[in-house]
Amino acid sequence: MFRNRPVQLIDKIFFSNKLPAMETFKILAQNELGALASPLRRELLDALSEPDSAVNLARRFDMSRQRVGYHMRELEKAGCIEIAGERPQRGLTERLYRARPLAYVRGPEVRTTDATPQDRFSWATLLNLVATALGDLVNLRERADRQGKRLSTLAIEVDISFANPKSRREFTEELMDAVEILVRKHHRPEAKGARRFCLFLGAYPSPIPSQRDTHHE
Repeated sequence: MFRNRPVQLIDKIFFSNKLPAMETFKILAQNELGALASPLRRELLDALSEPDSAVNLARRFDMSRQRVGYHMRELEKAGCIEIAGERPQRGLTERLYRARPLAYVRGPEVRTTDATPQDRFSWATLLNLVATALGDLVNLRERADRQGKRLSTLAIEVDISFANPKSRREFTEELMDAVEILVRKHHRPEAKGARRFCLFLGAYPSPIPSQRDTHHE
């Protein structure tokens, strides 16, 4: 019942930090990867969680406007930042930029393999499922927006503490059995007007509060 989907191995995933709540997501293509190769550009991207100008960023990073401007143009060319507005500054008009909310990239080599039962316990498999879902959701949302339709989705998040590894294994087996029962009950691809949905389940050790807070600061 559980399908062995091809596994796409991703070279790198990048998340911008401290991003505002915006509606537009950016997925980097392979030819745009170079925009994030520079540590300075990643620092500039983090700094643009709030709108700012190249002039002010040069002041904050204590470097020339020309150097900051060059890196800003590369980030804009790759679609990592966007114009957030303008403001008057000493008789001139200053352009403000901000980081786009999310970017991730797929590696240059995508290998396809049949997933084995053991692969389901691999962190790489989970990471690739999440990344695939991100890409699918961005594309589906854009299509729904163009058609003026609502995108039907479901998200469930639960924290659970297992007493020991044996309890965790038993939970995993019971969960897989329950999912298989539900899928057999509701899966009707032959039904007229049937709509296909993708369901994936994943679990990982919950970060302690200090780690989670650090990642989102």
